[in-house]
Amino acid sequence: MRNCKADGCFKQTNGYSSYCERHKRTLARHGHPHQIGIKKSDLKPYIKDIETYLTTKSASNSNAILNDIWARTVRKAQDHTHGASNGVPFNGHSMNASKAIVSLSKEIDSATICKVLMAMGFWYEFNQRQWKYDEGFRFQTVRMLLRLNPREAAYEWSMHGLTRSVYREVPPKTIKAIWSIINETKLVGFGMEIAKRTEKELKARRQRFDEERTAIIGLDRTEQRGETV
Repeated sequence: MRNCKADGCFKQTNGYSSYCERHKRTLARHGHPHQIGIKKSDLKPYIKDIETYLTTKSASNSNAILNDIWARTVRKAQDHTHGASNGVPFNGHSMNASKAIVSLSKEIDSATICKVLMAMGFWYEFNQRQWKYDEGFRFQTVRMLLRLNPREAAYEWSMHGLTRSVYREVPPKTIKAIWSIINETKLVGFGMEIAKRTEKELKARRQRFDEERTAIIGLDRTEQRGETV
């Protein structure tokens, strides 16, 4: 028997996998054996950052352009599914990815979808320590997008009525196919660029404040010696 391939794990591998049972499940679900899943609440601050930027910095027609980007994405996915219905050969995972995009577009407006994808890019660039694994980030982006769609959730009856219990598991190859579709939109990249510009503005503001503070108050003895206050 071999030890699990995941760093720091000394459990035995499971079957033909290079990982133990726990890390094998994590890899399949989150894209990397050490990737931690994220929640909608984790993304909310970054969605707010994107909304603020679109309101204050972007051109007046930015929302229309975002809607057009997603509309093109949906049309391409629809063409893919229609082609399969007409006998065009297709890959099963790619087809499921196109169906997921079409289904999502019927349930959620394009503005919300675009902001989520841009917010994920913003998060990736603004807090890179959170995202040590690129494949983990891609999986989490897809999973966060799919969670917008109520059809992706499994429901059950309880004493409190009908409640959402879990989200349906999506095969890793389908997740990768959905990421390919997402990546073509460049929306995640737009979010990364917005994060870079936002950070640049924050640094400029901090520098200006420090310069004004020094001009008005002057340096104290510790600062004159080059020490941190």
